[in-house]
This record gives sequence, C-alpha cells and structure tokens, in this order.
Amino acid sequence: MGLWEIIFGKKGDPASSSAQSKPSQASSAGGRPSSPAPAHPAPSLSSAAQADAQTDRRIRVFISSTFRDMMRERDEMMAYTWPQLRRLCQERQVEFVEVDLRWGVTEAQSTRKETLKLCLDEIRACRPYFIGILGERYGWTPPAAAFTPDLQEEQPWVGKLKGRSVTEMEILHGVLNNPKMAGRAFFYFRDPAYAHSRGADFLSETPADAQKQTDLKAVIRTACTAKNIPLLEPYATPKELASQVLTQLSAAINAQFPADQLPDSLAREANSHEAYAQSRRRTYIGRPEYYQRLDRHAAGDGGPLILLGESGSGKSALLANWLKHWRDAHKNDFVFQHYIGSTADSADHISLVRRLAQEIKRWTGDPDEIPAKPEELLRDFPLWLAKARAKAQKDGVRCILVLDALNQLQDKDQAHSLHWLPEHSFNGPLRLFTSTLSGAAQAAAEARRWEKLTVEPLNPTERDGMINHYLARYGKKLDDRHRRILIAAPQTANPLYLKIVLDELRITGTFEGLEARIREYLAAADIPALLGKVLARWQRDYNRDCPNLVGQTLGLIFAARRGLAESELLELLKPAGQPQLPQALWSPFRAAVDEFLISRDEVLTFAHDYLRLAVEQAFANDLDTLDALRLRLADYFEPLPPTRRTCDELPWLLDQTESFVRLRACLLNIGRFLLIREREGQQGTELSGYWVALKEERAMGQPYLQSFDAWAGGKGETTAVSYAANKLALFLHRAALHAEAEPLMRRALKIDEQSYGENHPSVAIDLNNLAMLLKATNRLAEAEPLMRRALKIAEQSYGENHPNVAASLNNLAQLLQATNRLAEAEPLMQRALKINETSYGENHPDVATSLNNLAQLLQATNRLAEAEPLMRRALKIDETSYGENHPDVARDLNNLAGLLHTTNRFAEAEPLMRRALKIDEQSYGENHPDVARDLNNLAQLLQATNRFAEAEPLYRRALKIAEQSYGENHPDVAIRHNNLALLLQATNRLAEAAPLMRRSVEIVLNFTRATGHPHPHLRGTLGNYANLLKAMGKPEDDIRGTLADLAGRYGVVIGGAGGQTGNAPSPKRLAVLEEIMRDQSKLQEIAARLQRDDPALFQKLLAFFKSQQNRKGLVERRRKS
Repeated sequence: MGLWEIIFGKKGDPASSSAQSKPSQASSAGGRPSSPAPAHPAPSLSSAAQADAQTDRRIRVFISSTFRDMMRERDEMMAYTWPQLRRLCQERQVEFVEVDLRWGVTEAQSTRKETLKLCLDEIRACRPYFIGILGERYGWTPPAAAFTPDLQEEQPWVGKLKGRSVTEMEILHGVLNNPKMAGRAFFYFRDPAYAHSRGADFLSETPADAQKQTDLKAVIRTACTAKNIPLLEPYATPKELASQVLTQLSAAINAQFPADQLPDSLAREANSHEAYAQSRRRTYIGRPEYYQRLDRHAAGDGGPLILLGESGSGKSALLANWLKHWRDAHKNDFVFQHYIGSTADSADHISLVRRLAQEIKRWTGDPDEIPAKPEELLRDFPLWLAKARAKAQKDGVRCILVLDALNQLQDKDQAHSLHWLPEHSFNGPLRLFTSTLSGAAQAAAEARRWEKLTVEPLNPTERDGMINHYLARYGKKLDDRHRRILIAAPQTANPLYLKIVLDELRITGTFEGLEARIREYLAAADIPALLGKVLARWQRDYNRDCPNLVGQTLGLIFAARRGLAESELLELLKPAGQPQLPQALWSPFRAAVDEFLISRDEVLTFAHDYLRLAVEQAFANDLDTLDALRLRLADYFEPLPPTRRTCDELPWLLDQTESFVRLRACLLNIGRFLLIREREGQQGTELSGYWVALKEERAMGQPYLQSFDAWAGGKGETTAVSYAANKLALFLHRAALHAEAEPLMRRALKIDEQSYGENHPSVAIDLNNLAMLLKATNRLAEAEPLMRRALKIAEQSYGENHPNVAASLNNLAQLLQATNRLAEAEPLMQRALKINETSYGENHPDVATSLNNLAQLLQATNRLAEAEPLMRRALKIDETSYGENHPDVARDLNNLAGLLHTTNRFAEAEPLMRRALKIDEQSYGENHPDVARDLNNLAQLLQATNRFAEAEPLYRRALKIAEQSYGENHPDVAIRHNNLALLLQATNRLAEAAPLMRRSVEIVLNFTRATGHPHPHLRGTLGNYANLLKAMGKPEDDIRGTLADLAGRYGVVIGGAGGQTGNAPSPKRLAVLEEIMRDQSKLQEIAARLQRDDPALFQKLLAFFKSQQNRKGLVERRRKS
C-alpha cells in the first residue's frame, strides 16, 4: 500500500502515535525511569544529610602574617596547601578561596593607608576561617592617615589601637575579640631559631616592637587555651607549616562538610535560593503595611497573590524579608521559595515544577515517583499540589509558595502564559505568592483574576527613613540639607536607585565635596545611566595596580553562560608567571561589587539586569569583543577535567563562538556526554541542538560508537559501562539513529543479565528499550518476545496487578495492534485499564491514558460507537485533573477529533483540532514537534473539505518545524514532505510536488540503509512517488527504472515486503513492483473518493485490501512471475 494510509489515518501521523496513545513510563522513547535502577548507578549524591537550606557551601580563609619574613611560607602554601584543599572542597561541592593580601604583591602595595580597612573587611567576609602565622617580626604599623574618619565611624574600636601592627589588629578583630571563632581559627608560631639564622628582615626592627610581639604571642597562647583554639608551636620550616595547615584545615573541612553528607541536587538548589534571599535581606527597609497584606493572604484561603511594581521597586526584597518574618513565626509551615533567575536552572518552568514536586514529595513522604518527561510532569503537577494541600489540612499548617519574578522565565513553550500553573489548585492552606513586571505573565495573572498588590514608589517620608536606616547600618549619616536634596529627586522614589546612590556616597569619601557628588549622581535620569557612573568610578579606583581589572572581570562574567566562580576569576585574571591573581589586587574590587553580584551555586553573576546591560554596553558591545571573551573562557575550561560545571559552560561557549571543530571533540568526549545528559534529562534537547548546529545530527552515530569503544576499553563489562551504553543508546535512538543505538542496547542488556540475573527489573527496562527500537525499525517479530519477557519479569517482581505491569501490558498491546492482531491486543488493554482503575481510582490521569489506548484499538477495528465514549471520558478526566489547557487535554482532543473526522463529522472535529493546536502552541511554543502534528491533522481535515488554500500553509509550517526539530533527514521530515506533496498533487501542481515526494523517498531509503531494515513506510512512499510520476505522464517502464535507480543508490532492493538491504533489483522483483504500482493506482483513486464521501466505508475497503489482495493477489503474482 502507499503512504496514503499515513495521510488518511486516524491522525495522519504514524510518527506521532505517542500523541494518539501515550506510551507508558517504561516506553517513553525507550527511556529509563527518572531514577535509574541499581544496575546503572548514575553519579549521584548522598541523601543521608539534606543540608539546611541556609548552609553556605563556601570557605574563604584569611591568612594573617607579616610581609617580609613570611614570603617562603606563603609560597609553600600557594604551591602545596591551597591546590589540595581546593580539590578536597570540589569533592565536597564547596568553593574554596584563600585570602592572603600579602602574597604576590610588593611590600609597598601591602602597606598603603587603605590596607587596614581592606584587611578588616576581608576578615569579616572570611569568618569563621582565620590563620595566624607569627615569627619574630612585629610587622608594619599603619600610619595615622590609615585611621580615616570613615573607618573609625564604621569600626570605633580601631582608634584605640593606633601604634599597633596591622597583624595584631587582624588577630584581635579576626579571633580574639570574636568568641565564635573557636574551631575554625588556627595559629602557628615559627621556631625563633629559624629567624635568628636569617638576619634582620626576619626580626623586629626595635626592642619595643620585639616586646610587642612577645606580648602578642602571650595573649594568643592564653586565648587559645581558654577558647580551645589550635596552636602549633613551634614549626621548624615553611614546608612543615604548609603540611600542618593542610592537615588541620582538611580536618575542619571534613567536620563541616562530611564526605557522606553531601547535599543532593534538591538541597543544593534550596541552598542557592536561600542565599539569594539572604542577599535581598541585607539592604531592605521594611514597609509594615505590605507585611500586613502578605500576612492576611497567607492566613486566608483564596487564590494566588501577585506583586506588581516597576523594576527596582523592591518586590524581591519584600518577598524575601516577609518570608523570613513568616517562617520565624510559623516554624511548622511548609515554605518553598523560588527566585526566578537566581540559579542556573531557575528560569526554566519545567525545572521549577520539578523542584516543587520533589520538595512536596520529600515533605509528604509520598512514595509515588515524579515523572521524567516534561509533559508527564506537567500532567501530574496538580496531583502533587493536591497532596501538599491535603497534608497541610491534616497537620493544621500552611504551604507557603513564593515564585518571584515570573517575567524572567525563559521564553520557551509559552511559559509566560502560565499554562503550567494549574488554575484551580492554589486555595485553602496552599498559598501562592508571585511577582512580575508588566508583560505576558501579568496579563495571564489578570486573566485568572489573581489578587494584586502593587509595590508603590517610595514617598518622601519613606525615602527619608530608608536614607537614615540604611546608612546607620554602616555607622554613617547625612545631614538634613543633603537628605533633602536626595528626597527631592524623583528618581530616588525607586528603592534600587536610592540604594545605589547611598552605597556610592558611603564608599566614596568625606564630607568635603559631598553635595557635588550627590548632584553628579542625581544627574543620571535612570538606573542604567546611574550604573554607567558607577562603572566609571570603579575603573578609576581599581584599575590602578591591575590594568583593566574592572573590564576584564565584568566582561568575563557577562560572556560566560552562567557567570564565574571567584576561584575561576582569580585564575583567569592571573598575571604572567603566577598561578592566580593576588588577593591584594582582587579583594578591594571584589568588596566594591559585592552588593551587585549574587552567587548561584557558588558562581558569581549579576544581581539584576540593569548591571548586565551596563556591562554589555561598556565592555562587550560588539560581537568581536564578546567572541574574544568567550574564546578566552573556552580556552580556560577546555583542559579541565569534565565536571557538571565545565560541561555546562564549555559546549555552550564553543557553540556561541562557532568553534565547531572544538565543539565536535567536546561532544564526543563520553565523560562530558554523560554529564550533559544527566543535567538536561532524557527529554532534553541541548545536546542534539549542538549536533544540529554542526550539521551532523544524522552522521554523529558512528563517531559516538568509536568514542564509546575508546572510553570503555579497559573498564570491563561493568555496570558503569552498561549505564553509559544505555544513556548513549537512548540518545541515538531518540535521534532515529537506530543502527548505532542497537549494539549499545544489546551490550547493556548482556551486562545487566550477567550482573543481576535474567529476571531483575533493570533487565526488564533493558528489554523494553531494545523492543521499542526494534519496533521503530519495523522488526515487530523480534520485538514481541522481548516485550513478553519484560512483562513476565514485571509480574514476577511486582505482582500481577501493579501499575508497572499495566505499563508493560500497554506496550505489548500496542505492538500487537501494530501487527494487526487486534483480538490479542484488546484483552491486554482491558487488563491494563482495570489495573489502573483499581490502583488509582476511575478518574486518574493514568486511567485516561488507558482509555485512550483502548479507544484507539476500538477505532482500528471499526467499533467507532464503542470508542467514542471512551475518548470523551478520557477527555473529561484530563480536563478535571489538569484544567482545560493542558497538553494531555490537547492529546485527547486530537484523538476525539480524529474519530469525528473518520465518521465524516468535520464540523465537530475542526474546533477540537483548533483548540488542541492552541493548547500545544501555548504549552510548547509555536515550533514544537507536537505543534507540527496538530498542524498536519488540521491540514488533513481542511484538505478533506476541499479547503486546499487553507491547508497548504499548515503543511508547510509543519514541515519547517520538523526540519528545525530533527534536522533534514529524519523520518518525521519524510512524512511532512510526503503530505505536502500529496496536497500539491491534488491541486495539479505536479512539478512542485515531485521534488518533495522524491525527497520523502530518499529519507526513507536512507533510513532503511542505515538500519538494515525497511522503514515502515518505505513501500508507501515508493507507491506515492510512482503515482505522482504516472500523473505527470511518465511511462511505466521509466517509472520502474526511476524507482529502481533511486533505491539502488541506497543499496535497497524493491520487493513485495517493502524493501530490504541487498543488491540491485532482479527482473522478478521489478515485475512484482509493476503489479504493486498498478494496484496502488487503483487504490489511490478509490481512497481519494471514499475518504471524501464515506470514511467508514473507506476503512472497510482498507481492511479488505489488507486481508485479501495482499495475501492472495500478491502471492498469485509472485507465483506467476
């Protein structure tokens, strides 16, 4: 038969069968469940200790010592101690930075008047880690000029210590005056003999200084004894010091971050959101009326609340501060905070939903698994919200959900329409708080009639209060005249604008010239212009000792995908011949930008888009500059070992700079491949997108096999190899590279059978994966015993009435249906339906899936009256479960519309198809493969009702989406070419149709050659092409020759079975082809007429030709030939 069966089928798109009868978990693209079976342990994190969400997984160690006599010690630690501690911290998912303001600089640079304030600021930033190293030299004593009015205003105690060395002040400030430093502070006294053997530079310059040093050591000894602070006395050499520091700091790190208590990914994400919230709490001045409004909403039972207000008005700070206020007063409440844009994946709505579902699962202790596939996750999201609401009602607590900055969601899959947020779930104790700027998210919230709270600009009284309270935190104030100037400026009604000005004023100087500076900043009409002035000031202040430090730092952060860790920046900015940028050059600027940067998973990035835009304009305002920055980053990351971090940045940087040779090598590294796939998930598209950019999406299979063999060599047939083989196989299978995927799947199956026995659940998953591949390559007879064996294992492992058994039954039933054994398939589907109804109740979404599958089978057996009520029941269940605009509802609408189409009820079918199309466009965006399927279905209906002009642009758009999604050689693209060509043929535009139809045949032939097995639609495409050539007036002998030559180019023999790999066609097979073409011509004429006038009779005719003509007529023709 020809490909017209595809065109006139129930949905017109066999490649989209997953939308007609959604596969179960076990059959999703051949994928594994979201939690791999023990046979394939993914590199995972211990869940033994779910770290407190407020844990800061950063260590900054301040090193206090004198300058001239401690150079050897600093060099030994730089070469030996710090690299090993960094590696240890990386294993514990901790960032490590040592702060030694005297390493890598000259003595003159280390003894400036501003050094004292810098040291004290860094000690505060490094707490509680402090290392004090003392010899016989007392060290530099700051001059009176170092005790500036600003410093004494902020640190009143320093004025009493004039005449003391900076080292003594560091020790007093860092440890002795702080009772919380025990356990993380360490002191080391060097053997005096070492100094006496080396001369004057190692000794105090005066007897008075020598006595001060003796007294300081005595005070330290007493404090160490009283506070249980470690003191090593004496150490003999710098090497011994480096070794002892490594030993003691390693022990402290092991105690704080034990190896067996690593936070899992969920805890790490919570840590990052809490860190962001803390950054918003540092500078917030409360507005009580807003707290009261939020309190009322939290205690109420209505729908969601959305905060509105201009950018910089303080919405995020309000939510972060109010949430702490509420949490402190309601310690048993479930609190979930998600600041969109604050972490690497926080702007992805699927990641947001998954994170919330995981937190609910952890809180409720629910045993159900969270689906891996995004569409299934969104399907089940309302159920997880219902579970949270039910537990809250039972426990008498509240579920407080905060989603900040909806406008910063990634612009994909129509996320800003908020379709992924159920409309009716947030009520009772389940309280939702959101915020957004104006735009699509606000419009969606208003359409749902969410309660609104607008954060208004600061009024003059509030501005005055913010000025006083904010500066008071730093021990500063403004007089009435200068406050009035600030309050009168309309720009300062924006809290962010006012905060930036106040920060500049408190940092940049004394009373003299203050009014001029205020007016200079107020000359900036808005925040971007104000930040331009800040950037200019930074360059004046911090480029002095390290030229272009400001531009390089901020430019590199801008150029990176996620931002950069502080340790990465120190290495990237290092001077020639040094391992990193000296802290003495880095720390002043790092302190200055602290309020403008946030740490996302220990990676520094801009705290708001205003600064990002200002940096782009100042330091990366053309493509050449940006490419140079990104190539510099790629050069840095490329030689590093594969980690989640490097595998996130490196391929993206190479893709952005079109460094395709390097990108290809990066992607073929199996270690990097596994980390990318683990990060993006089985349904992710980032990796395949890189191959599309390389234009090798259809040619990547063999290179991957070669890379895998090289990677696996020497590892043995271990479960780690099995895990990797499955990951790569599923990726290749999803890309329709079945020939390359198959040996990997078989290897994984063999390893698992040897490791766990032949009846382990992981073996069942392997069997199912392989069976789905065989089904995709039309080897149904080979697939069936594998599916039956997988079913048997599931029944033995879980019992006969487990939902996993229902999934296996569904998979097997669909295969039986594909082989026209409908009578065998039906009882399996009925049994799967009964299991799901018993397990979940009659109105569960999994029941809807079973109903859909059964309805499709009934439709295939022409029992349309029985199929229709099942489809309508499935639609009702999903609309009730998910609301009217969910992707599963679109699937149900498509199925029902297909049945109505088949029964000639076009007027009923069309609005359902259009509604399904609208839902999928809102859910996935306008360029998703599911949208292409919807377009194809609607186009077929329009074509069936003779509205060819309306159908054509839909077919063309569906083709374009398929090419963009899969590349130009994917089997789905062949279907799109074919469908458009048939429409052109129907409108007598044969010359336009011919290249499209030929391209469809070429893609299918290429698939057949690549897999070694005929594509399911090989014969259909050949038949359609033959009919088109005949309509164009080609003689039958020419048509036969054209098809034979075309097939021969791909090594395919055209035969009655639809094609197989072999040599050139024999005369016997060409004779069979001729007869098939004649029958095809008749079938095509009949089909075109019946499809229009009597679809039900058309189905019967189709079944007749299958059972009679193919079975008898073809056999007879073969016998005669």
